[in-house]
Amino acid sequence: MAVTKIIELVGESPKTWEEATMNVIAEAKKTVRGITRIRIEEFDVRIDGDNIAFRVRAKIAFRIERST
Repeated sequence: MAVTKIIELVGESPKTWEEATMNVIAEAKKTVRGITRIRIEEFDVRIDGDNIAFRVRAKIAFRIERST
C-alpha cells in the first residue's frame, strides 16, 4: 500500500505567479523524490516599498519510500 506525504512550500517571483510556481517546483525537485502532485493553494503579492513579489503557496505530494 502506498503512503503519500504532503508538504507546503511558498515560491516567489518578481515577475509572475507562473514563475513563482516554477520556482516551487524547481526547489522541491532538488530534495524530494517521487513527486506525484502539486496543488496551488493561494496566490498573493508581497509589497515592500516600490518592490512587489508574486507568491504562491503550494502543497507538494510525494510517495513515501520504504525499504522492504
